[in-house]
Amino acid sequence: MPVRWNIFCGMSILLFSCFMPALVLAGTEPQVGQPSILVTGFEPFGGDTVNGSWEAVRHLEGQRIAGRRVLVRQLPVVWQRASKELEALIRRYHPEAVVAFGVAGAEPVRVEMVAKNVRDMIRDNAGNLPASRVIQPGAPSDLRTTLNSTLIVRRLQEAAIPVTLSEDAGGYLCNETFFNLMNFTPSATSPLRYRGFIHVPPPGARVAMPDGSRFLFDRAALEKAADVVLRAVAEGLQGEGASGQVQSIHH
Repeated sequence: MPVRWNIFCGMSILLFSCFMPALVLAGTEPQVGQPSILVTGFEPFGGDTVNGSWEAVRHLEGQRIAGRRVLVRQLPVVWQRASKELEALIRRYHPEAVVAFGVAGAEPVRVEMVAKNVRDMIRDNAGNLPASRVIQPGAPSDLRTTLNSTLIVRRLQEAAIPVTLSEDAGGYLCNETFFNLMNFTPSATSPLRYRGFIHVPPPGARVAMPDGSRFLFDRAALEKAADVVLRAVAEGLQGEGASGQVQSIHH
Protein backbone atom coordinates (compact mmCIF):
# COMPACT_ATOMS: atom_id res chain seq x y z
CA MET A 1 0.00 0.00 0.00
CA PRO A 2 1.46 3.43 -0.90
CA VAL A 3 2.87 5.44 2.00
CA ARG A 4 0.51 8.36 1.23
CA TRP A 5 -2.54 6.09 1.55
CA ASN A 6 -1.26 4.67 4.86
CA ILE A 7 -0.88 8.17 6.23
CA PHE A 8 -4.38 9.12 5.06
CA CYS A 9 -5.94 6.03 6.64
CA GLY A 10 -4.06 6.57 9.88
CA MET A 11 -5.20 10.18 10.11
CA SER A 12 -8.80 9.18 9.32
CA ILE A 13 -8.84 6.57 12.09
CA LEU A 14 -7.30 9.05 14.53
CA LEU A 15 -9.87 11.73 13.75
CA PHE A 16 -12.74 9.24 14.00
CA SER A 17 -11.50 7.95 17.35
CA CYS A 18 -11.25 11.52 18.64
CA PHE A 19 -14.76 12.51 17.62
CA MET A 20 -16.54 9.23 18.31
CA PRO A 21 -16.69 9.63 22.12
CA ALA A 22 -18.30 13.04 21.67
CA LEU A 23 -20.87 11.55 19.32
CA VAL A 24 -21.69 8.79 21.78
CA LEU A 25 -22.03 11.24 24.65
CA ALA A 26 -24.15 13.58 22.54
CA GLY A 27 -26.52 10.70 21.90
CA THR A 28 -27.13 10.36 25.62
CA GLU A 29 -27.99 14.02 26.09
CA PRO A 30 -31.69 14.95 26.34
CA GLN A 31 -33.15 17.08 23.59
CA VAL A 32 -33.83 20.74 24.29
CA GLY A 33 -37.22 21.13 25.91
CA GLN A 34 -37.51 17.42 26.70
CA PRO A 35 -39.18 16.94 30.13
CA SER A 36 -36.69 15.56 32.60
CA ILE A 37 -36.01 14.75 36.24
CA LEU A 38 -32.48 15.33 37.53
CA VAL A 39 -31.19 12.86 40.11
CA THR A 40 -27.86 13.04 41.92
CA GLY A 41 -25.83 10.83 44.24
CA PHE A 42 -22.45 11.36 45.87
CA GLU A 43 -19.04 9.86 45.33
CA PRO A 44 -17.56 7.69 48.12
CA PHE A 45 -16.01 9.46 51.11
CA GLY A 46 -14.51 8.77 54.49
CA GLY A 47 -12.46 5.84 53.25
CA ASP A 48 -15.44 3.96 51.81
CA THR A 49 -15.18 2.45 48.34
CA VAL A 50 -18.86 2.92 47.51
CA ASN A 51 -21.56 5.41 48.39
CA GLY A 52 -25.05 4.08 48.98
CA SER A 53 -26.64 7.10 47.34
CA TRP A 54 -24.81 6.47 44.07
CA GLU A 55 -25.51 2.73 44.21
CA ALA A 56 -29.21 3.55 44.64
CA VAL A 57 -29.58 5.90 41.67
CA ARG A 58 -26.98 5.11 39.01
CA HIS A 59 -29.21 2.53 37.27
CA LEU A 60 -31.86 5.20 36.64
CA GLU A 61 -29.81 7.03 34.00
CA GLY A 62 -31.72 7.26 30.72
CA GLN A 63 -34.92 5.70 32.03
CA ARG A 64 -38.28 7.29 31.27
CA ILE A 65 -40.83 7.73 34.03
CA ALA A 66 -44.25 9.19 33.19
CA GLY A 67 -42.83 10.53 29.92
CA ARG A 68 -39.86 12.21 31.59
CA ARG A 69 -36.22 11.40 30.95
CA VAL A 70 -34.23 10.63 34.11
CA LEU A 71 -30.76 12.19 34.22
CA VAL A 72 -28.36 10.85 36.84
CA ARG A 73 -25.13 12.59 37.82
CA GLN A 74 -22.57 12.05 40.57
CA LEU A 75 -21.54 14.95 42.82
CA PRO A 76 -18.16 15.33 44.56
CA VAL A 77 -17.89 15.32 48.34
CA VAL A 78 -16.20 18.72 48.33
CA TRP A 79 -17.52 21.81 50.07
CA GLN A 80 -19.25 24.28 47.73
CA ARG A 81 -18.15 22.39 44.62
CA ALA A 82 -21.03 19.90 44.89
CA SER A 83 -23.58 22.72 45.01
CA LYS A 84 -21.97 24.59 42.13
CA GLU A 85 -21.99 21.48 39.96
CA LEU A 86 -25.63 20.80 40.83
CA GLU A 87 -26.65 24.36 39.96
CA ALA A 88 -24.78 24.08 36.64
CA LEU A 89 -26.68 20.86 35.89
CA ILE A 90 -30.00 22.58 36.58
CA ARG A 91 -29.12 25.45 34.25
CA ARG A 92 -27.99 23.03 31.56
CA TYR A 93 -30.84 20.51 31.59
CA HIS A 94 -33.82 22.59 32.84
CA PRO A 95 -35.42 19.70 34.79
CA GLU A 96 -38.95 19.75 36.18
CA ALA A 97 -37.74 18.16 39.41
CA VAL A 98 -34.42 17.65 41.19
CA VAL A 99 -33.97 14.84 43.70
CA ALA A 100 -30.60 14.73 45.43
CA PHE A 101 -29.66 11.55 47.29
CA GLY A 102 -27.11 11.11 50.07
CA VAL A 103 -26.06 8.31 52.38
CA ALA A 104 -26.74 8.23 56.12
CA GLY A 105 -26.48 5.51 58.79
CA ALA A 106 -28.13 2.12 59.22
CA GLU A 107 -31.64 3.54 59.44
CA PRO A 108 -34.76 3.81 57.26
CA VAL A 109 -34.85 5.90 54.11
CA ARG A 110 -35.12 9.49 55.28
CA VAL A 111 -37.23 11.98 53.36
CA GLU A 112 -35.60 15.24 54.41
CA MET A 113 -38.05 18.02 55.19
CA VAL A 114 -35.78 20.90 56.21
CA ALA A 115 -32.46 22.23 54.93
CA LYS A 116 -30.56 24.30 57.48
CA ASN A 117 -28.25 27.21 56.75
CA VAL A 118 -25.42 25.76 58.81
CA ARG A 119 -22.65 23.21 58.38
CA ASP A 120 -20.21 21.38 60.63
CA MET A 121 -16.47 21.88 60.51
CA ILE A 122 -15.64 18.53 58.92
CA ARG A 123 -13.04 17.94 56.21
CA ASP A 124 -14.20 16.96 52.74
CA ASN A 125 -12.61 14.61 50.21
CA ALA A 126 -10.14 17.35 49.27
CA GLY A 127 -9.06 17.68 52.90
CA ASN A 128 -10.67 21.10 53.27
CA LEU A 129 -12.87 22.53 55.99
CA PRO A 130 -15.85 24.73 55.03
CA ALA A 131 -15.11 28.43 54.77
CA SER A 132 -17.61 29.23 57.55
CA ARG A 133 -20.34 27.67 59.64
CA VAL A 134 -23.04 29.59 57.76
CA ILE A 135 -23.72 28.32 54.24
CA GLN A 136 -25.29 31.45 52.75
CA PRO A 137 -25.02 34.68 54.82
CA GLY A 138 -28.25 36.63 54.67
CA ALA A 139 -30.30 33.64 53.55
CA PRO A 140 -33.08 32.11 55.69
CA SER A 141 -31.95 29.81 58.49
CA ASP A 142 -34.20 27.00 57.24
CA LEU A 143 -35.80 26.09 53.91
CA ARG A 144 -38.40 23.37 53.37
CA THR A 145 -38.43 20.74 50.66
CA THR A 146 -40.97 21.14 47.86
CA LEU A 147 -41.20 17.40 47.19
CA ASN A 148 -44.51 15.75 48.03
CA SER A 149 -43.07 14.06 51.11
CA THR A 150 -46.36 12.51 52.17
CA LEU A 151 -46.78 10.80 48.81
CA ILE A 152 -43.18 9.56 48.78
CA VAL A 153 -43.53 8.07 52.26
CA ARG A 154 -46.82 6.42 51.36
CA ARG A 155 -45.40 4.82 48.22
CA LEU A 156 -42.32 3.54 50.08
CA GLN A 157 -44.53 2.09 52.81
CA GLU A 158 -46.66 0.37 50.17
CA ALA A 159 -43.45 -1.15 48.80
CA ALA A 160 -42.59 -2.40 52.33
CA ILE A 161 -39.43 -0.25 52.44
CA PRO A 162 -38.56 1.31 55.83
CA VAL A 163 -38.98 5.08 55.64
CA THR A 164 -39.29 8.08 57.91
CA LEU A 165 -39.66 11.84 57.68
CA SER A 166 -36.63 13.78 58.91
CA GLU A 167 -36.05 17.39 59.92
CA ASP A 168 -32.29 17.05 60.31
CA ALA A 169 -30.18 16.45 57.19
CA GLY A 170 -26.98 16.65 59.25
CA GLY A 171 -24.17 19.16 58.93
CA TYR A 172 -22.04 17.72 56.16
CA LEU A 173 -22.19 17.93 52.35
CA CYS A 174 -25.71 16.49 52.22
CA ASN A 175 -27.22 19.39 54.12
CA GLU A 176 -25.08 22.01 52.35
CA THR A 177 -26.14 20.66 48.96
CA PHE A 178 -29.76 20.42 50.10
CA PHE A 179 -29.79 24.01 51.38
CA ASN A 180 -28.16 25.45 48.27
CA LEU A 181 -30.57 23.46 46.11
CA MET A 182 -33.53 24.96 47.93
CA ASN A 183 -31.99 28.45 47.96
CA PHE A 184 -31.23 28.33 44.22
CA THR A 185 -33.23 30.78 42.09
CA PRO A 186 -34.11 29.28 38.71
CA SER A 187 -34.69 31.41 35.63
CA ALA A 188 -38.13 32.83 34.95
CA THR A 189 -38.66 30.27 32.18
CA SER A 190 -37.39 27.28 34.15
CA PRO A 191 -39.86 24.36 34.43
CA LEU A 192 -38.44 23.43 37.86
CA ARG A 193 -41.32 22.61 40.19
CA TYR A 194 -40.08 20.18 42.81
CA ARG A 195 -36.76 19.73 44.58
CA GLY A 196 -35.54 18.02 47.70
CA PHE A 197 -33.24 15.53 49.36
CA ILE A 198 -33.44 11.84 50.26
CA HIS A 199 -31.09 9.94 52.58
CA VAL A 200 -30.56 6.21 52.09
CA PRO A 201 -28.58 3.78 54.28
CA PRO A 202 -25.27 2.28 53.19
CA PRO A 203 -25.23 -0.98 51.24
CA GLY A 204 -25.59 -3.96 53.55
CA ALA A 205 -27.34 -2.04 56.33
CA ARG A 206 -29.96 -3.98 58.30
CA VAL A 207 -32.81 -1.80 59.56
CA ALA A 208 -35.24 -2.83 62.28
CA MET A 209 -38.85 -3.26 61.19
CA PRO A 210 -41.95 -2.76 63.41
CA ASP A 211 -42.48 -6.55 63.58
CA GLY A 212 -39.01 -7.08 65.01
CA SER A 213 -37.45 -8.34 61.79
CA ARG A 214 -34.60 -6.61 60.00
CA PHE A 215 -34.75 -5.25 56.47
CA LEU A 216 -31.58 -5.73 54.42
CA PHE A 217 -30.67 -2.77 52.24
CA ASP A 218 -28.64 -4.61 49.64
CA ARG A 219 -28.08 -3.01 46.24
CA ALA A 220 -31.40 -4.30 44.90
CA ALA A 221 -33.28 -2.77 47.84
CA LEU A 222 -31.48 0.56 47.44
CA GLU A 223 -32.34 0.62 43.74
CA LYS A 224 -35.97 -0.25 44.48
CA ALA A 225 -36.18 2.57 47.03
CA ALA A 226 -34.87 5.08 44.47
CA ASP A 227 -37.30 3.72 41.87
CA VAL A 228 -40.25 4.23 44.20
CA VAL A 229 -39.13 7.76 45.13
CA LEU A 230 -38.75 8.79 41.48
CA ARG A 231 -42.12 7.35 40.51
CA ALA A 232 -43.73 9.23 43.40
CA VAL A 233 -42.06 12.45 42.25
CA ALA A 234 -43.30 11.86 38.69
CA GLU A 235 -46.75 11.13 40.05
CA GLY A 236 -46.65 14.50 41.80
CA LEU A 237 -45.64 16.19 38.56
CA GLN A 238 -48.68 14.63 36.91
CA GLY A 239 -50.97 16.67 39.12
CA GLU A 240 -50.91 15.59 42.75
CA GLY A 241 -48.61 17.30 45.23
CA ALA A 242 -47.39 20.50 46.80
CA SER A 243 -47.26 23.89 45.12
CA GLY A 244 -43.53 23.73 44.44
CA GLN A 245 -42.97 27.06 46.20
CA VAL A 246 -39.89 27.09 48.45
CA GLN A 247 -40.80 28.13 51.97
CA SER A 248 -38.52 29.43 54.70
CA ILE A 249 -39.23 28.70 58.34
CA HIS A 250 -37.10 31.31 60.10
CA HIS A 251 -35.23 34.34 58.90
